Parts: sequence; C-alpha cells; structure tokens
Amino acid sequence: MLFASAGAASSGNGGNFLIPNGTFVVELVIFLVVLGVIAKWILPPLRDVVDTRRERVATALAKAEQARAESQRVIAERERVLAEARAQARAIVDHANQGADSAFENGRQRGQEEYDRLVTDSRAEAAEEGRRARDELLGRLDTLVASAAERVLGTRIDVDQHRGLIDESIATATGGGAG
Repeated sequence: MLFASAGAASSGNGGNFLIPNGTFVVELVIFLVVLGVIAKWILPPLRDVVDTRRERVATALAKAEQARAESQRVIAERERVLAEARAQARAIVDHANQGADSAFENGRQRGQEEYDRLVTDSRAEAAEEGRRARDELLGRLDTLVASAAERVLGTRIDVDQHRGLIDESIATATGGGAG
C-alpha cells in the first residue's frame, strides 16, 4: 500500500516527478523571502554582537598578555632584589662574625693582660706585706727575746743595756750570724 499511495501522489502531475508543481514554487519563494529577511534584518545585529564580543575578547587577551608580561617582569625584579638582599645579608653576617671574633680576641688579650697585671701586683703586694711583717716581727723580736730570757732566767733584763747580746741572738736565730 505504501507503494500504491506513492505512485498515486506522483501521478498527480501527470507522472513526471521532475517537473515542479505550484506548491513547490510557492514554498521556494517563501523560503527565499524568509532568507532575505533574515539576511537583511536579523544577521547584521547578530554580526555586530559577535564582532563586539570578538573585540572584547581580543582586548581582554591583550590586557592579559600585558599583565602576564608585567607579572614576569615584577617576579624577575623581585628575584633580583632578593638575591641582592641575600648577598648583603651574608656580607653583614660575615662582617659581624669577623667583628665578634676580633672583639673576642681583644677581650681575651685584655683579660690575659689584666690577669698578668693582677698577678704581678698581688705578688709584689704579698712580698711587700711579707717584708713589712718580717720587719715588724724583727722590730718586736728584741722585746720577745728579752721576755723569753726573763722567764728562763727568772730575772729582769733591760733591753737597752743588753742590746748587743739580743742583737747577736736575733742574728743567730734568723741565720744572719756566723754562730
């Protein structure tokens, strides 16, 4: 049945399907009119919108490229500044370490000099104190010898009268005499 109705439809033109009928021509004219209306009044605003968007995209891409280039320049500048700062920091730390070492060595030398001076002064002071103590002891030794002799002998001894004997005893006791 499908073939029968297809054959009947094509036989309405007299059986020749190559000759267009009136409906086809009207549809073709309407199609061309609609196509002309679209081309004349609808496509130009669409093209304007597309062109505007294309320009905006191109401008945005150009700005993005400029921003990327500026960003890379800033990053390179930052790296250069950081490298300089690191080098300066290393130089400052090295200088500070050298200064600290020098100050430590100077302090150690001053401390050693002060120690040596204090030891020398202490030895000189101790020797002077020893001489003073010996001189004081020797100055009082005559009275001590006289007191000891008085106890041993049981009589009173006059220091001024027996000065020679006392001096001879002191010299013998201190190792100064030949005795």
